[in-house]
Amino acid sequence: MSELLPADIDAYLDRGAFYAERHVPEPMGQAHWHDHVELNLLLAGGMTYLFNGTRILIGANRVHLFWAAVPHQVIAVEPAADLICVYLPFADFLALPVADAFKSGVMDGRFATMAAPDPIDPLLFQRWAAEWPDGPELRQQILREEVGIRVKRLSLDAVAAEAVAAEAVAAEVTAGELEDGARLRSAGRRAIARVQAMTDHINAHFGEAVTVEAVAAAGGLHPTNAMAVFKRVLGVTIAQYIRRQRLSRAMMMLVDTDLSIAEIAFGCGYGSLSQFYVEFQKHCRSTPRQYRLEFRR
Repeated sequence: MSELLPADIDAYLDRGAFYAERHVPEPMGQAHWHDHVELNLLLAGGMTYLFNGTRILIGANRVHLFWAAVPHQVIAVEPAADLICVYLPFADFLALPVADAFKSGVMDGRFATMAAPDPIDPLLFQRWAAEWPDGPELRQQILREEVGIRVKRLSLDAVAAEAVAAEAVAAEVTAGELEDGARLRSAGRRAIARVQAMTDHINAHFGEAVTVEAVAAAGGLHPTNAMAVFKRVLGVTIAQYIRRQRLSRAMMMLVDTDLSIAEIAFGCGYGSLSQFYVEFQKHCRSTPRQYRLEFRR
């Protein structure tokens, strides 16, 4: 089993590289996100994610796939949970020959899973975790190809994971109510529903001039309270979430469309080409043109 701690994993994922590892999951102090499509398989036990403001229950021996650029956080873990995670770089996922509907669904925040467990998956995932990262280069390449094939199969059979609403501990979350370490215990069903309404609004209008006032109105809150609730439930600010959605959509459009870079930038809500280039290079460490050319060779 991997000796990596969650903090070590996050440091590694910041590089945007492929990785496979096995660990005992623990509740996370805050949401995080990274540029991968993540595959999870629990060998035993269960756990609950807070994924884009919705609680998702993860069961054993079933593959789950989601786009890790969406803020996500493990908030509850059953005893004896044993988790294997495979982190597929977002660019590798976009390059897979899978149906556009599946790609778009993952990009839209769909948490995909198998309708029923496949007996071969626990064996596959354990082999991947054991062979990476210490295997020779050729074996690692085969491993990545196997993961790609598994994602292609999942794209044919996936269903949406069931969202499970946990029992509300508090009816509302307001500024100043929460202390460190108690945020999620106090984030009740109504607060999560409000955040879900706010993220739905952002996802539908990210190409426009989205305002905090409009986002807050979608959640039925005053802007001050909306910002506090959003940050406490998702772990990111409204502005950070909007920027992330715009950039992620632009990355997908650079790969999947022939639109000009200017059309993509303005279509994703950037006020100018220069703003788009600065944001893109800061995050992706390449220009939009260079990023596109990686997939047009």
